[in-house]
Amino acid sequence: MSNPTTVNQQKSTQHAILISEFGAPEVMKYQSGVSIPKLADEQVLIKVAYAGINPVDYKTRQGKGWGADNILKDKFDHDKTAILGFDVAGEVVSSNNEHFVVGDTVAALNFAGGCYAEYVAVDANLLAKVPNGVTLEEAGALPCIGQTAIQFMAFADIKKGEHVVMNAPAGGVGHLLIQLLMKKVAQDDIKLTVICSPEKYAKLDELIERNKLTGWIDYTKNTDFPDLQADVLLDLVGGDAGVRALSVLRTGGRVKVLPTIWVDKLKEAGNYKGLSVDGYGVEQNGQDMARVLQQVSDGELTLCIQQTYPLSEIAAAHRQLQKGDTFGKIVLKISA
Repeated sequence: MSNPTTVNQQKSTQHAILISEFGAPEVMKYQSGVSIPKLADEQVLIKVAYAGINPVDYKTRQGKGWGADNILKDKFDHDKTAILGFDVAGEVVSSNNEHFVVGDTVAALNFAGGCYAEYVAVDANLLAKVPNGVTLEEAGALPCIGQTAIQFMAFADIKKGEHVVMNAPAGGVGHLLIQLLMKKVAQDDIKLTVICSPEKYAKLDELIERNKLTGWIDYTKNTDFPDLQADVLLDLVGGDAGVRALSVLRTGGRVKVLPTIWVDKLKEAGNYKGLSVDGYGVEQNGQDMARVLQQVSDGELTLCIQQTYPLSEIAAAHRQLQKGDTFGKIVLKISA
């Protein structure tokens, strides 16, 4: 265990984004004088350099899902404010774990939140050191989407020669997932069709060799999707868009869906085809964090960052993400 000179001895407060209620982006308040977290056993204090934002962030802010349930129970019900943010990259400034020392640069997916701040305390088992060749900006963008993409790929269990259809191939998770799928196109002879707008389809050139795709469906056209007799649908959208996409599948086909809140809707809609529908939620862990960081470092994955905002402009960042047309990721810059 390290014997750190903690940041708390030099500085006791920080800037952070606080919420005291759920609602529109304006409920997020940029404030000074916020207490810096105290470390528990096996935790590490990080001076945050960058924090990625994800759809789960704005859904939590709106009061939806498990993140909002936790905030309600742990914070609002006790008249406490909450700090959003699950993605973090930065520098260790204090450590209660022997594997991480002051000065290490690290990244983590932290479901406890708190990353929209200058400092955050994170359980050491969620952390990975940032390898050479990966910037802190990239590391801050990667935790949620990177761990989701590699775990979702394993969860989908795609077999050799299967025809896979995916939607949202240019979003946060999608732009990494499509790169992993293209490896299976080459190695396992799978067929891959994507559902996206013409603008996003054009941008895929930055990530993959588009001529190796089996096909492309333009969802902006008011026509029925083709019956491709596909084996698997990877649905990263859900809702009515997910229901519309079911027509591409063969009878008895498989649907793997993010987020899990749409599983029941898709099961009901797919009953006529005997589809199996399963949802997946990412599991936070340091091993997968390290794995996906290394894939970026090795050039196996290309990470796209559309825009970086200062922490004080968090409301604008959320509004941009909610438009739903992001290519890659939006990131907050906290400190240099």
